[in-house]
Amino acid sequence: MAGKRTSLAALMVGQPAVPEQQPRAAAAPATPKRPQSVKLEDLADNPDNPRESLRDLQGLADTIGDEGVLQDLVVVPRDVWLAAYPHHADKIGDRPYVIQHGHRRRHAAALAGLTEVPVKVRESAESAEERTLIENFQRDDLTPLEEARALQRLIDLRGITLREACRKVGKSPGWGSQRLVLLRLKPELQRALADGTLKLEDAREIGKLPPEEQAMPVAPVAPVAPAAPVAPVASGGPVASVAPEPGTGTAPAAGRTGRAARDGAAPAPGTADPRRPSSGGYGVIPLGPPSVIAAELRARLSREDLETLVELLSASVAR
Repeated sequence: MAGKRTSLAALMVGQPAVPEQQPRAAAAPATPKRPQSVKLEDLADNPDNPRESLRDLQGLADTIGDEGVLQDLVVVPRDVWLAAYPHHADKIGDRPYVIQHGHRRRHAAALAGLTEVPVKVRESAESAEERTLIENFQRDDLTPLEEARALQRLIDLRGITLREACRKVGKSPGWGSQRLVLLRLKPELQRALADGTLKLEDAREIGKLPPEEQAMPVAPVAPVAPAAPVAPVASGGPVASVAPEPGTGTAPAAGRTGRAARDGAAPAPGTADPRRPSSGGYGVIPLGPPSVIAAELRARLSREDLETLVELLSASVAR
């Protein structure tokens, strides 16, 4: 029959049986209690953050000022981080937590006047750099150069192929090839791409060239608009003379029509005044189809002179 276990030694000497003590299981180490919010001054930026610039934070700061920080920052305790990345000790300093995700939120919160932010503490820094790289790709707000450097870092970090790295970040191998070619640009061209002087499509093509052949693209020359057609004048043929405009003593400019000609608009600076006749107080117009000659004369003669001309021409035809 089952019962309590007794000591054999106690039975032999006739002493009361004492139940044997069961060995206690070793207590699990207590997990340190982590805070739910951390002061900004206690947070260190992740040295492996692929962002090279936080860019404009004012819009995010305005939202945080109105609504607060809506998404917790993900942080790792300093000792846990340095156990995985001891080479970061100088950059982290003595701040107790390292930001894994949420750098823009941290700095926008400071801009909004906050002194602490909500956090989620991770107890492991293993693969932290890889997760940071992948999660930043999913946010779709890296610049092309930041994407290129992050993709190359992921390849080097894990020793994987371009195809495998692109699969991890949800991109096609073709997209990855177009990004990595940007890393072949000369430094000055990378700066031009970063500040928007160099277009992305041009940068991809230039990056395929040897460094000694790389240069900023030359802006295309704007095509010159063709000159307005002018009625041809036969070599040695007759020309029509026009009397000076009334009250001006000068003949209208050849080729000027409409209101500008009638108003006697001044020529552009640095050009000869086409309204001033070269000699004799008369201007010259080329002969052409009657409709062209009529338009030229209407632009140059007063109403009275036109009526006189019509009478003279009519009398000539009547003869």
